[in-house]
Amino acid sequence: MTEPTSPVRPLVGRGAELDDLDDLLSSVSAGGGATVLIEGEAGVGRTRLVEALQGSAALLGVGVCAGRGAGPDAAPYALLADVLLAPAAHREARGPVVAELDALLDVLPADRADAPARYARADELFAALLRHRGEQGPWVLVLEDLHLADACSLRLLAALAGEGPLPHALTVMTLRGVPHRVELDAVVAAWTRAGARYLELVPLAPAATVELAQHLLHGAVGPALRGVLATTGGNPRLVVDVLRTAQACGVLERSRGTVETVGSAWLDELDDVGRAHVAYLGADVLDLLGTASVLGASFVVGDLAALADEPVADCWRTLRHALAAGVVHARGDRLVFRHDLVRTALYAGLSAERRRALHARAAWALRAAGAPSHVVAAHLERAR
Repeated sequence: MTEPTSPVRPLVGRGAELDDLDDLLSSVSAGGGATVLIEGEAGVGRTRLVEALQGSAALLGVGVCAGRGAGPDAAPYALLADVLLAPAAHREARGPVVAELDALLDVLPADRADAPARYARADELFAALLRHRGEQGPWVLVLEDLHLADACSLRLLAALAGEGPLPHALTVMTLRGVPHRVELDAVVAAWTRAGARYLELVPLAPAATVELAQHLLHGAVGPALRGVLATTGGNPRLVVDVLRTAQACGVLERSRGTVETVGSAWLDELDDVGRAHVAYLGADVLDLLGTASVLGASFVVGDLAALADEPVADCWRTLRHALAAGVVHARGDRLVFRHDLVRTALYAGLSAERRRALHARAAWALRAAGAPSHVVAAHLERAR
């Protein structure tokens, strides 16, 4: 059996991104101000990169204030309150302002229109805290999961962009792609115009994926396990979840420093991992992706629309959520599942009856679209 996997995920394959952040941190330490937007799919390592940055800040003696979006329906200013009104957020130095904000937040109605003057005062006080925090020295402001932030915090952050970077601050905002959230789009657009650095965290390359697994397992990775890791599409969280699942199922064996999987009894558990990874997506998105899984690792939107019996425009509107989330990505005129682990899990989640019906319909739709006969025949075979 292998050693237990490490509870701490090492930062692998992110050297260039961390160098960029460290350069910005150095400029802030020298008296400047900078803003960076970090975007990437769920589990790709946004938080782990920010943790590494916080380690660098600690070495330089730079203070960090951090908060995380709690959901669009959270209380007004929940994100900024998490950052600026927490006990560790220098309350002593901001006593009167914090006291007024505490009292004000207690009486804010849910609807801004019901108390515009109170909301305007809250905007003013939060903005003052953010602008003047740098008077104490350089600092790092971390706003994680901006896509889950409350509307009031997002509105104020967008307005602050018009004044440029916060003085003596490195402001780091992390987010996942979410279509059609107006307040979030406004923040990203405003800070982009203000010169914010944009970092997109893409999935790990195959070599980095294996390196991460080797760090966690303290050994080389055997060919069978390497093949399973390839289905994660380079998503670090999926890599960790696959290894934990293999360990929990008792299918990892170590021989002469190499860790390998034995047997196939754990593959059903892997399907649970794949489905859990995309569980946050809406039911309509998951249903359409399940239908798409019948077409294989990649598909043409028109073929999927015919299979789902939906207009192409409606199909595309739903798929945009999967595209923004990084579950699929565009390659030429096709969409490709980024993680085969997710695709196979969605396929396995279809009932046998529905799978057969979809394969039969796929054969008809692909034949009409001019697909090769062997592709049509493969679907007909699975429809039996």
